[in-house]
Amino acid sequence: MKGFVGENIKHYRIQRGLSQKEAALLAGITPSYWGYLERSQKNPSINLIEKVADVLGIDAYLLFIGSPDNKLPAGLLQLLYTIKNMEPKHLEFITTVLKAYVQIHK
Repeated sequence: MKGFVGENIKHYRIQRGLSQKEAALLAGITPSYWGYLERSQKNPSINLIEKVADVLGIDAYLLFIGSPDNKLPAGLLQLLYTIKNMEPKHLEFITTVLKAYVQIHK
């Protein structure tokens, strides 16, 4: 698990357009420590994970989900996790809207 957390940190940093130095300064850590995180050479605390996720503009759990490079776009993944926790009536509405959208754009 540790390896892909570092990969995810790097992926989302690049996606946000930040250098390691910029991201590290925003998180309140040194650029070299940020590099250790990206290379999975350090195990960050939960507090640091939250700070890193904040800097990257994502929910912290996304850092623990496989490698985003080989999966769905982060925004879509975030939406899917949000949808997963909705009430059935809301899921039915979203399904109806998505089906209509797909039909229109075939």
